[in-house]
Amino acid sequence: MKPEDQQDRIDAYLNGQLADPESFEREMEANPQLQTEMEATRMALDAIHISETARLKHRLQELEAGLRGNQDQPQAKVVSINRRRGKSWYSYVAAAAAILLLAGYFILRPAAQNDAVLAMAAYEPYDNIAFSITKGGSDEVDRADAYIAYERADYPAAEAAFQALSNPSLPDRFYLAQSLLAQQKFAESATLFEELSTMDDFNLHEESEYYAALARLGMGERQRAVSSLERITSDANHASYAEATELLEQL
Repeated sequence: MKPEDQQDRIDAYLNGQLADPESFEREMEANPQLQTEMEATRMALDAIHISETARLKHRLQELEAGLRGNQDQPQAKVVSINRRRGKSWYSYVAAAAAILLLAGYFILRPAAQNDAVLAMAAYEPYDNIAFSITKGGSDEVDRADAYIAYERADYPAAEAAFQALSNPSLPDRFYLAQSLLAQQKFAESATLFEELSTMDDFNLHEESEYYAALARLGMGERQRAVSSLERITSDANHASYAEATELLEQL
């Protein structure tokens, strides 16, 4: 069967329009390749939905900003780092874009892209908890620009701004690694995250270990990633225990 015909069947199944879905499901049970292609398509469709919702929200925010008129540009100040994370809609947009990019190519070359798709499907950019965006002034304009770009999910700009810092702190290096991973620069981000994961005095060293495993998976180093994830899940109190457990189940 031609790849495009197979994709038509997958689309029809996911949309509830396939004439004999039971037969298709039996075929998937016997064909792991077909299962993989179907899951990639499902992720892409979910990503489209998330992306469209985020685009509408962004447009509404732009309109609201325009109504408020010209105000001081947001700047930043240093705040303490605590172990907490949430899900900003910017993060969802970045994850959706990565899934769309990789899943589309994955359908054409599933064997080569499987690990990269899994890595980016599991990846969620870590919320900015190092700087608080405020309306006040700041003496650290360059650092503020880096975090503002990161919060806007402008990862190329964030990467450039973090790289330009003359004296980057450990949090700066963590968010530089995040900016790299969000762009699928797996090798560069893996190196940074692995360095940070060895620094016990850094509050996000455990999270860094998990992101390093994601980066290694994205590079195709599955066994190395699995070993890291298994090490994480051996400690139920690890900050990334839940994420690592979920990803291991898919591997």
